[in-house]
Amino acid sequence: MYKAVSTGDIGHGGKNFKESAELCKKFGYGGYWFNIIADSQIPVSETKEILNNTGLKAAGFGLPVEFRSDKAEFEADFAKLEGYAKYAAEIGATRSATYILPFSNTYTYDDNYELHVSRLKKCSELLNEYGILLGLEFVGPPKLRKGAKYEFIYNLDGILDLCNAIGTKNCGLLLDVFHWDMAGQTRDDFCKITNEQIALVHIMDAPAGIAIEEQEDLIRRLPGETGVLKIAEFFDGLKSIGYDGPVAVEPFEKKLSTMPFEQALKTVMTAINKVWSA
Repeated sequence: MYKAVSTGDIGHGGKNFKESAELCKKFGYGGYWFNIIADSQIPVSETKEILNNTGLKAAGFGLPVEFRSDKAEFEADFAKLEGYAKYAAEIGATRSATYILPFSNTYTYDDNYELHVSRLKKCSELLNEYGILLGLEFVGPPKLRKGAKYEFIYNLDGILDLCNAIGTKNCGLLLDVFHWDMAGQTRDDFCKITNEQIALVHIMDAPAGIAIEEQEDLIRRLPGETGVLKIAEFFDGLKSIGYDGPVAVEPFEKKLSTMPFEQALKTVMTAINKVWSA
C-alpha cells in the first residue's frame, strides 16, 4: 500500500493536480487522488508528463455522478462519465470511489436498493470498459441514521451484498477506518474481503470522550491524534489480505483549510507517519 492525497479531503479542494504535484512529491506522497472534473481540464499529455516527472501514481478519482438524486440529474452526469473514464484510463487511474448514504427520507429500503443497483450498475459497467474498479463506501455512525425515515446500508455485509447485486466484476469497496469502527467491524471481518476488491482506503481518528452512538460523521481528527479508532488493527487486516493500493487521509479538520497548502500537506504526512504500518 502507499500514501496518497486528495487535496479536497484536507481542506484545499481548490488546488488542481498541476498546482499540487511537486509539493505532494516533496512531502513523500506516493499517489494523487484526482478531482476528475477539474483535473481533466489539464491536457492528458501534460498530466502524464507530471506523473512521470514526480513519480506519483494516479491513485484514482471520485465518481463524478450524482446517483442519489432525481433521474434527470443522474442522466446528465452519467452522460459525461465516459469522457472522464477515458481521461482516467489514459493517465493510468484505474480506481474510482463513492459513498453510500445510510438512510433516505424519500425512498423505502427496497426502493433505495433498486435505485442503487440500477444506477451504480450502469456506472460500473461503463467504468469496466476502461479497466476501472468502482469502490463503494459504507457510512457507519449510528447517529447519522437516527431520526431518518428509512434506514439503508451502513456496514460491510450490506455493502458486499450490494456489490453482489450490482453484479459487475469491477464493483468493490472503499474502506474507511472511521466507518469501519462505527459500524462495529473487527479484524476478523477482513476474511470477507480480497485485495482486488478495494479501490481506496481512508484513515483518520475520532474525537475522544464521545460514545460511538454520539459520534458525528463530519467531526474527526488526524490519524493518531486521539487513539480512539483502532488504526493498528485496521492496518493489520489490510496487510493480511495483501492490500497494495492507495491510503489517503480524510479528517474533515477545519484547521487544515486555514493553513497554507504546503503546511497542510506536511501536517497530514506527519500524522500518517505516526500510524503507518505497511
